[in-house]
Amino acid sequence: MSSHYPHITPSRQAVTTDDSVTSKKAAAPSPQRGAADPIIAHRRPYPGIESVLGLASQLVTKYTGREDIRELALKITRWVPRNISTGLPDLRNIDQIAGAIYKWMTSNINYVRDPWNIERIQSPDVTLRQKAGDCDDHAILSAALLQSLGIQTGFRIVSRTGRTYDHIYTVLRSPQGWKSFDTTVAKYPGFKFDETLIKKSKHLPNRMPDGLGIDPITLTAAATTALQTGITMKSMFSKWFGAKDKDERIQRGQWRDYLMARGVRSDVISFSQKDNAILRKYAQVIQEYGQPAVDHLNRFGSLDNSFYANQQKIQHKKWLLYGGLSAGLLTLGGMSYWALNH
Repeated sequence: MSSHYPHITPSRQAVTTDDSVTSKKAAAPSPQRGAADPIIAHRRPYPGIESVLGLASQLVTKYTGREDIRELALKITRWVPRNISTGLPDLRNIDQIAGAIYKWMTSNINYVRDPWNIERIQSPDVTLRQKAGDCDDHAILSAALLQSLGIQTGFRIVSRTGRTYDHIYTVLRSPQGWKSFDTTVAKYPGFKFDETLIKKSKHLPNRMPDGLGIDPITLTAAATTALQTGITMKSMFSKWFGAKDKDERIQRGQWRDYLMARGVRSDVISFSQKDNAILRKYAQVIQEYGQPAVDHLNRFGSLDNSFYANQQKIQHKKWLLYGGLSAGLLTLGGMSYWALNH
């Protein structure tokens, strides 16, 4: 799918293979077809843009936790500018990570059309092996690489005609908000299209993987230690992640997602530092005070008494201003009435 290539239409058909999903039009019978020509007896119907998007997002979720994808992402970002204190690549800087991965993608993964009349959805494995893919393949691989280093991503699909969607690209969540990450244009992260040419668009966030995400070697070592010391895996995980049970972790994740959607930085609401009660309190305060609460939280890492005192002062000043304006308007109205009647 690309802004430069034929649109996906409902008449296409879909077939599934081990490495990818493809869709194509059913071949119409031809009067010139010979008796020995193969006859296709069954084809799966094209599932529609929503199903294709869902499949692409599932691939990103699946490959986000893969060790080989994370290893590649770390290799790509080894040239990120060093942290002065540690001397290691500063992988806390989202913009620097995005820049390194973008440069690698545009230099190593070629843009190539799908096979004629086929919409092919490739897994990151296939795209890396072939070193090529179209816009959806670029989007899936780049999103998996970004998410493997802790950067939330999504997909944006756009249409220039208003009828069918004809291009897809990755977007990433940065401290400045959502940024485009279209590696098919070979520009830079955050490159913006001329929005006047886009008739409609849709944004689909990619879900981060469920579960703990422990790599096999670490998991085996932890299990062996637990058996030797008589500690169950459940209690160990509860200690590591500060959650008493799965339901508490799920609830914590929901509060975290809500706060991040409102613009709170992920390091401010780290799982290891905040419990559910604090996250819930932050959400309630942000619902009441809006962006000022988000800005204070990002700047100071908490919502302390100084924030509430400052908000009360601001509210008091507003009431004084409104009261003064009201009194002034009443006075002006009274003077005008007196002038007209005398």
